[in-house]
Amino acid sequence: MPLNSGWVSINVLPFEAELRASMRRLCTTPDDVDDLVQEVYCRLLRSASVEHIATPRAFAMQVAKNIMLDRLRRDSVLRIDIMASLDDLDVPEASPSTERVAMARSELRWVLGLIDQLPHRCRQVYRARRIQGLSQIETAAFLGLSENVIEKEMMKGSRLLAEMLCETAACA
Repeated sequence: MPLNSGWVSINVLPFEAELRASMRRLCTTPDDVDDLVQEVYCRLLRSASVEHIATPRAFAMQVAKNIMLDRLRRDSVLRIDIMASLDDLDVPEASPSTERVAMARSELRWVLGLIDQLPHRCRQVYRARRIQGLSQIETAAFLGLSENVIEKEMMKGSRLLAEMLCETAACA
């Protein structure tokens, strides 16, 4: 059984206070926090390989979150306050749900439809800046316009989109 004590001491131990603070929101007693932190260390020490881990802090937080989820499943008691606190650990989920993906795609189509209603040059500038991610200078060079025109078209586009959003909200 591997023992990664050197790696844990160097890469995880400096974050113990932060780990404990995060766990206090999830645990009901200080003893529970101690037990959870101890279990995190045990799992890290028993891991087959840890050298490949690029962000040890995030990995330790994810291990703690997994332990808490295992405990909740094992206890078959779902406490809403603890589940809400699990989201506060700032560990990104692996992938969004199917419903979330569908909703995001629908919202994207709606926003693109609003952008398509902008005047031609304004639409070109807005797409280059917001969708393609070009800087103001790059957009000016790409469209053959001055930076001043790019700035004015962006302001105009933002104003028009805000107006369209207000009209949509008023209709809903």
